[in-house]
Amino acid sequence: ILAGFFLAHAASAQSPLDDRVSLNVKEMPLRDVLYSLIDQRVRLSFNNNILPKDKTVTLRVTNDRVSKVLPLVLEGTGLSIEVVGSQIVLVKIESVPPSKKRYTLSGYINDRETGERIISATIYDEKRKAGTYTNEFGYFSITLTEGPVRLIATSLGYQNDTLELALKANQRLEIELAPLLLAEVVVAYFNDSSLLKSDFGSIEINLDQAGRLPTLGGETDLLRLAYTMPGIQTGADGFGGISVRGGDIDQNLFLLDGVPVYNATHGLGIYSIYNTAAVRNAKIMKGNFPAQYGGRVSSIWDIQTKEGNLNKVQGEVEFGPSSLQLTMEGPLNKGEGSWFISGRRSLFDFLSVPISRRLRESSNSSGFMKYYFYDLNAKINYKISPKDRVYLSLYRGKDDFVDKFEQNRWFQDTLSVVSNEQLVSWGNNVAAVRWNHVISDKVFANVTATYSNYFYDSEDLVDLDLLTNDSRVFRDVLFQKYQSSVEDFGLKSDFDVSTFRRHRFRFGTSFTQHKFQPGVVSFDQLTVLNSETRDTIGSYLKTPLISNEYDVYVQDEVKISDDVTMNIGFRGSALTVGDKTFFEPQPRLFLTMFEGQRTTLNLSATRNVQFLHLLSPTNIGLPKDLWVSATENAPPQEAWQFTGGIRNKPRHWLTIEMEAYYKVLNSLIYFKGGSLEDINATNWQRDISVGRGWGYGAELLLKVERGRTGGWFSYTYAHAERQFDEEVNNEKRYPLRLDRRHNFSLQYLYKINKSWDFSASFTYATGSAFTFATQVYEVEQPEGSAPTEIVQEIRVIKGLNDRRLPDYHRLDFTFNKYFKVRNAQHTLKLGVYNAYVRKNPVYLTLRDHFSEQGQIEKQVISVSLLPFFPTLRYIMEFR
Repeated sequence: ILAGFFLAHAASAQSPLDDRVSLNVKEMPLRDVLYSLIDQRVRLSFNNNILPKDKTVTLRVTNDRVSKVLPLVLEGTGLSIEVVGSQIVLVKIESVPPSKKRYTLSGYINDRETGERIISATIYDEKRKAGTYTNEFGYFSITLTEGPVRLIATSLGYQNDTLELALKANQRLEIELAPLLLAEVVVAYFNDSSLLKSDFGSIEINLDQAGRLPTLGGETDLLRLAYTMPGIQTGADGFGGISVRGGDIDQNLFLLDGVPVYNATHGLGIYSIYNTAAVRNAKIMKGNFPAQYGGRVSSIWDIQTKEGNLNKVQGEVEFGPSSLQLTMEGPLNKGEGSWFISGRRSLFDFLSVPISRRLRESSNSSGFMKYYFYDLNAKINYKISPKDRVYLSLYRGKDDFVDKFEQNRWFQDTLSVVSNEQLVSWGNNVAAVRWNHVISDKVFANVTATYSNYFYDSEDLVDLDLLTNDSRVFRDVLFQKYQSSVEDFGLKSDFDVSTFRRHRFRFGTSFTQHKFQPGVVSFDQLTVLNSETRDTIGSYLKTPLISNEYDVYVQDEVKISDDVTMNIGFRGSALTVGDKTFFEPQPRLFLTMFEGQRTTLNLSATRNVQFLHLLSPTNIGLPKDLWVSATENAPPQEAWQFTGGIRNKPRHWLTIEMEAYYKVLNSLIYFKGGSLEDINATNWQRDISVGRGWGYGAELLLKVERGRTGGWFSYTYAHAERQFDEEVNNEKRYPLRLDRRHNFSLQYLYKINKSWDFSASFTYATGSAFTFATQVYEVEQPEGSAPTEIVQEIRVIKGLNDRRLPDYHRLDFTFNKYFKVRNAQHTLKLGVYNAYVRKNPVYLTLRDHFSEQGQIEKQVISVSLLPFFPTLRYIMEFR
């Protein structure tokens, strides 16, 4: 059906003047000649009253274009032709108004309260039925015929605004939209699309509104909201990474102000690095993304941070059991620029340290366990001239884990001292310098220099001392040091061109240098370990691997007809690593039919390539997993994705979207090493297998925003499979770990009155796949050769990911209380996470236990990490 619509509209998109006709008439009345053309399927429309009654036509043509035949037929009649949509219309020449000049309206759409630029805002002229949207820097350009103009500006989370003017010359505009979440509006009713905006494979989330829905601890988190969307899968409670439309955990590109971030989560997936107090716009693209985006094969998460209030100083304080946040922003030089800073720190360590210390003291040992994370976002922007603005944005985030344990035991006259120390830290450093320049009313340029660094550093120390009253009789030290990092330096330029009436061109180039530095080393039976040794040990394994990536893209958003819009693009990417060079073409095609009508259809086909791989023995996205470059032995990953979708709006408050997809992936790698020990920048290639993958499924999204009620229901039916050589699952296909066949999510928000609203969330998902041993063998030494003892334990598996965890389901709800005191707006969140205390297992494991007969047996243990969790959070916004 979709293919039929495509062919029909592709045909209608051709000009009716290109049709071919034949005529052989002599002294035939004009009216009869025109009807003869209509009989030949010429799409001709006219009023009989304007035809000269005595006009006859003598003409002989064979298979000629209508554009040539009609002027000959109408010669001397005082009639002219106009093409309107797919029709040729005959009009009197004297009735045609003189040709009107065309002028360009350009400028920015801003937040009325803060002065910040608004991304993806729509601007539409009601009279001419023409429109455009702002780019990621808030800039727009539209060319219209002269005369009265009635512009309507709209954006997610803002009140619509109407601007009327007389267009007599090129004009530069600064349009301001008022946020919907002002104190006097916050408890009113939902406006259309105030929670989220979805558009065939892409989603924009209004974090201010959607943040009222239930979340872990009451802290709004972008990733946890995204998990409720169709096509986005994760493990239990967010553990185990993200899979988008059958993709793997390393195939998602997280951007922060255009800079790649290699680990976007804290606490192994419980929270994201995106502090929502600092987020201005969040857009998620699920595989079918335009040519301006690249670098991954499954999804792009484009997150833009706030720029700061251009008008006044304001701030926000937010705290609860999980974390504390503080945000401040304000103007520079009377509104010529602004500054913004926001910090967040978790509070888990204030509980974990005293609790763990007491537990260990009660078992005749000592030590503690501590974990915390923090984020810091900062941005400065300044207007150099009416056409130039510069930005500097910074981000620093870090997780820190410490586990110290010491136990002393006397055995006769010998003291045994066992100490175990684990120090782990990981995080991201991100910086960007950006320059916006308006070259002309129709051409906008942006140049950005970027820096990104992901680091992981850990030390594991086990120290065993045997001491007597006189001296030390034995010392054994096991020390492992792990250091890994990815460092990127990038430079890119983007140009936005609106020169032609029905076209919007974008093109650009970029260069990125990747520096990978994996390094793991362990030492056994050391006798001396001092601070100098700890600092220098393992440095010889820190050999960097450097690769250079080059990208160029061009795309055209063209309005073929009133009903058909197409985005066609091409991205060319090249990678040089060592003596090897890869070049990867990436065509992109999107077709939208009946846009703006009650029912809209969409088709797309894209090829995406990424030059990175992730070495992960567990495939659950641990921070210590190693990023490596594509090489000759591990070619770049590539994916073809085909999608078709339909959107229907039966009521103004109800939207139904359905989309199906099919994805083929090539040059995937499977890490067979089973361990990340003793890995450097080159030797990892000996432990990999290269294979293929498939992802296919269907998605449903229902959005409701009516009166006091808002929310959405999403459902995903999905398959994700992989296949490698004989050494991996005997060359048989197997499901991806995050292959979850069914996934339901219901989000509900109800505004009770001016002070309260209620929200609830229910999630159900098929259990994720995992590998589990069906049998365990204990191998002993042969009798007679040595004393019999257990030397090895072998676990037998039938196939990779051939088992599934129990189905996952969870209910959350929250009450939000709003009140205003003087110049401050206050919010109090009260609720529960996992209301009926469902023990959703994160994984299963085998552990030894004593049977009733006193024998050691294996027992299957289900490990669940997030039980019933209360929600208590307070927010204060002040000026």
